[in-house]
Amino acid sequence: MSQTTSNLVKARQAIYRFLSSLLGWLRRDFLWGLLIVPILYTVLVYSLSEADFQGWGDHSVFKPLMEIVHPALLAGFLLVSLLRLWVSRDTAFAFLAVLSVFVLGRELMGQGSTFILYAALMGLIIYGNRYPDRIASLLRSQWATSFLGMCFVCYLSSQLLDRGIVKRIGWLILWDTSWKPPFSSNLEEALESLGGLFLLLTPFAIGAGLRSNPTRKKERTHF
Repeated sequence: MSQTTSNLVKARQAIYRFLSSLLGWLRRDFLWGLLIVPILYTVLVYSLSEADFQGWGDHSVFKPLMEIVHPALLAGFLLVSLLRLWVSRDTAFAFLAVLSVFVLGRELMGQGSTFILYAALMGLIIYGNRYPDRIASLLRSQWATSFLGMCFVCYLSSQLLDRGIVKRIGWLILWDTSWKPPFSSNLEEALESLGGLFLLLTPFAIGAGLRSNPTRKKERTHF
């Protein structure tokens, strides 16, 4: 077997193991009740936009607000991760700090840097899959991993709105190509900011788990 074929087989096996562990995590540990949060938040933002609260009916008013809130949440995520890393020397917080740098960088530099974020995410997934013991305090925290999962849900939902996928689904259902989701720009920005909030909560969840379980605190991986 050639080296290239061998590498492809290893890559396929690694992807299979990751997907299997992901499905297992969804069945066992993911806190499904958290899904109600983006649903209620979407309803709230939609209702306030329809009522033109603070002028939110105009996306040019709501979007600048969220463009301040979202980077602030991501910067808070970076700051908290670095502070927790400095205090605890736990590799899990270094993992989150690296994630926060790339997510914040993508937000500040725009969509042209999205491919860098995707490459970084793949690298973090490979690292976590290869060295799970080094981020054990993250993986053992049901709340922390669920918050990361909810971040993905929020960002995916916002991209479905941003890329017009929701609009095209509506076209197929309504047979009306003039239809577009009401206040879709507001909902997209709101969901992105909610994803940032879930990221910010992640290091707090890990810290709470360590404080509630002194045994795990002693066993966590240090630099």
